[in-house]
This record gives sequence, C-alpha cells and structure tokens, in this order.
Amino acid sequence: MSRISSKKIYSLTLLIILCIAIFLRLYQLGINPPSLNWDETSIGYNAYSVLKTGKDEYGNFLPLSFRSFDDYKPPLYIYLTVPSVAVFGLNPFAVRLPAAIIGIMAVAMMYYFVKEVFDYANIAFREHVALLSAFFLALSPWHLQFSRAAYEGNIGMFFLFSSLLFFLRALKKPKNYIFFGIFFVLSVYSYHSFRLINPILLGVLLIFFRRQILKQKLLFFVSFSIILIFTHSMYTSFLYPQGAAGARLSMVTVFADPVKQKEAAVKVSLAKENKDYIGQVIYNRRFIFLPDIIDNYFDHFGFGYLFLHGDGGVQHHAFNMGMLYIWDVPFLVIGLMYLLRKPNKKTILLFSTFLIAALPASITTGTPHPVRAIAMMPGFHIFTSIGVVIISTFILKSNKKLGYIFMSLISFGLFINIIYYLHQYYIETPKVYGYFWQYGNKEAVVYAKKHEDKYKKITISYKYDQPYIYYLFYNKIDPVWYQSNWDYSKTGEVDRFYRKIGKYEFKMIDYPVDSLDKNVLIFASPSEIPENIDSDHIIYFPDGRVAYKIISL
Repeated sequence: MSRISSKKIYSLTLLIILCIAIFLRLYQLGINPPSLNWDETSIGYNAYSVLKTGKDEYGNFLPLSFRSFDDYKPPLYIYLTVPSVAVFGLNPFAVRLPAAIIGIMAVAMMYYFVKEVFDYANIAFREHVALLSAFFLALSPWHLQFSRAAYEGNIGMFFLFSSLLFFLRALKKPKNYIFFGIFFVLSVYSYHSFRLINPILLGVLLIFFRRQILKQKLLFFVSFSIILIFTHSMYTSFLYPQGAAGARLSMVTVFADPVKQKEAAVKVSLAKENKDYIGQVIYNRRFIFLPDIIDNYFDHFGFGYLFLHGDGGVQHHAFNMGMLYIWDVPFLVIGLMYLLRKPNKKTILLFSTFLIAALPASITTGTPHPVRAIAMMPGFHIFTSIGVVIISTFILKSNKKLGYIFMSLISFGLFINIIYYLHQYYIETPKVYGYFWQYGNKEAVVYAKKHEDKYKKITISYKYDQPYIYYLFYNKIDPVWYQSNWDYSKTGEVDRFYRKIGKYEFKMIDYPVDSLDKNVLIFASPSEIPENIDSDHIIYFPDGRVAYKIISL
C-alpha cells in the first residue's frame, strides 16, 4: 500500500480543522448567547425591512449607512443578513448565521494567508504554522465570541485579511489585484475600525512593495481605482459631523470629551498670557488627548485583558475568560522573538497589521475594546503557532522521545484550557451575563402581544434600552406599516428614550404618573416600581434577578 502524500495529510488536517470550526460556530447558534442584543435585533429587523421593501426602518432606500439608534451601522452585515432572513425567517439563528459562516471562512483564509506570508520557508515549517494558525483561530475564545453573534468587526477582519492574502498572491499573479481591491472595499464597509486601519495599511503596502507594484502598475492601478471610487463618498462623510461616519465618530471618540476640551482651552489661554509658546503647543486641544490615546493603545496589550478576564464589556468575552487562552503565553513570546530576529517584507506586513490594529480603538472611549481592535487577533494566533512549531521542532531534534512527551503535555494543557473555556461559555456565561444581552426584552414583547387585545395601551420601560426594536423583530411588524405609523419627519430627529408605535409606548416609567392611566399594561424594571405594588407577572434574568415587573392597571 502506497504511503499517503504529505499534501493529502495537510489537506485532510485542514478539513478536520474546518469541521471543528463549523461545529463550534453553529452549535446552539440561535440559543447562546442567550438573547439577541439590541444591535443584533436592529440588524435583523433592518435586513427584514430591506427584504420586504428595499428600505431600512426609517424608509431610506438601500442605504450605505444604517441609522439604527443614531449610531449609524455599516451596511455590509445587514445586506448579508437579507438572504439569511429570506431563507430561515426573522429569528436569532438567521441574524447570527452570516457571522458564523464568515467565521468558518476566516479559518480557511488564515491557513492560506499564513502560507503566503511564509512562502520563503521550507514546506514543513510553512504548513505546520499555517495549520496551527487555522486550528488556533477555530478554537479562539476571541474569534468564537464574535463569530457566534452579529458583530460587524468579525466580517471586517475576514475581508481585510482576505484582501492582504490576494495582495500577496498578486505579487506573483497580478490578476489577483482585482480581488485585493474588492475585498479591501468590502472591509471598509464592514466595520468602522477598518476605515482607519485600511488606508494606513495601504500606505504600508505602497512603501514596502513599491518595486513589485511598479512592475505590475496597470492591474494595481485598476484595484487602486476600485478602492478610491467605492470608498470616496464614505471618507468624505467624515468631514461633516451630521454625516453618518462623522456622527458615529463624534459619539465614541476621546476628542469629544468636553472636560478635556475646556481644560485645553484654559491652559492655552494662560500660556498665551504668559507668552509661553511651548505651552500653547503642548496644551493645544489637538495634543492634550495624546497621553489618553497612548494609554488606550497599550491597554490592548494588557495581560489581564488578554489572558485572564477580558475587557469591561461582558458581552465581549466568556465569564472569567480572557480574549486568548493563558496556555498561549510562552509560545506567543517565543514566536514573536523568532520572527523579530530576521524580518522580511511579508513579516513586516504582518507586524504592521498587528500594531496598526489597535489604533482605531485607541482614539475612542472604553478601552481595551476587542471588537474595535479585532484585527489584532490573527497576529496573536500566528505568533503562538510559530512558537509551538519552533519549540516542538527543537525538542524533537534533540530527543525524539522527549519531544513526543512534550507535545503530549502541551496538547493536554491546551485540552484542559479549551474544556474550561467551553464550560464557561455554554454553562456560566449565559447565566451570569445574560442580563447584558438584554435578556427579558423578547419575553416582554411576547407576553405583551399575547395580552394586547385586553388593553388600550401597553407601556414598556426603556430601562434596558431600545425595547421597541424587539417589538418590531419578534412580532415581524410589516415594515411598510411601521414606516407609515410613526412620524419623525418634521425634525428628522428621534428621541432615543421614547417611541410610540400603535398602542405601544416605549419610555422610562414614571409610576406615580403612569398609574393614573386606566386599562394599561405596564412593563417596568424593579427600580421603577414601589415595593408595595403587586405584579401580575414577573420576567426574570437567567441569574434569577427580576428583569420586568408586569402590572395591569
């Protein structure tokens, strides 16, 4: 019997890795996380609205930025959700399926990207690092978290690294520049962070690969033209605060801090009075934020954030888990040290992408932020893979028996880490962090729908933010009816904490006033209702705390 070729073994291994990725991303996809958060629900309903009418919930025809809750969502994930909703209906599985599919594709992409980066190395090293990188991404707590919920950053990362993959291939086969340009544009329209990352990376590509590009300038010019044509309008919108991109940036940027702005103005004024020209520069509002930006940037390399507990946004990680396995630490360090010894253009591109990835998050509030800095993730897994290959190869060459024992031990250590993570993700996290996924909103609108015929008005608290979108989503409200049955057209503005749709009113509960109404069903948080008021029904969070008290007047 002939021996199986190495190529077939590598292909079979990749297939097994993809099967693992498929299972981990699709298993209980519509059930865990335990509820759609408001962004996922908005994505689902807007996809449903586009499917039915070609318009978003505000009546805008095929927009390139979805207004949503005035946070202006990028369009690509919503458009990818349209066919999913068409096939599977308006439900959590359909909303999350595009993220899962892209997450699976990212595992395959990682394999081919790593092979291109290390095409100068021997076949065994290249294949082993590529397969391990794909394997670690398939099992990654960071990647699984955002492949199992409707996060735009997940698809932005996939399209960015796909564009880099095709760029590296284009150096050998120039026709791939067209795919580079297409994927580059798709990344820009996937998530806000890539609107800053991508132009900087484009500059890196032009600097380090200029000689090859000049030899293939015609096709590169075509791809560059695609990028300019299809991203021009989006980038110009940053110039206008009322534009979609400008409005989003003004909501999250550190530069919008009024306290810092006032502090800068006072210090600059004093510096002018004292003719302190250096102070006028240092305390200028354009520079006073620099220490905050530097601190924010390095937050993304913190040990606790990466390996122990994640960031402050509990929806971004499993309970008591970091963004990566603590098992990764020694191999990550060794892999970095190995690559830094003899860098070349392709590894410099890898490092550049890794270091640039945290820049968008560094100029925003709430750092570290694993979604805004999601493009860091592939670098961590590639460096770890290199460390594993280097150490394993060194020990196997020194003592084959000792090498096999070492590989068995590290495999067992990883297995324990993975089992712990899966327990935290599937058992502990839905219970402990269920409240943060707006659990209870679905239950509230379903209960309201069941009893709405008995009441002239139903009032639902805004305590947990944006309950109206759950009413639209879970009742599959006809977008045509919805767009014509509430009016925001006079001012173009929408009160974030108030909506009225038919007999439903969504607002903060003022019980002494609201209780004067008759024939009303009220859904309130416990803090909005006096303790001596009896509830007709109670909706609980998964951890047993009260989410909604339902009171019939």
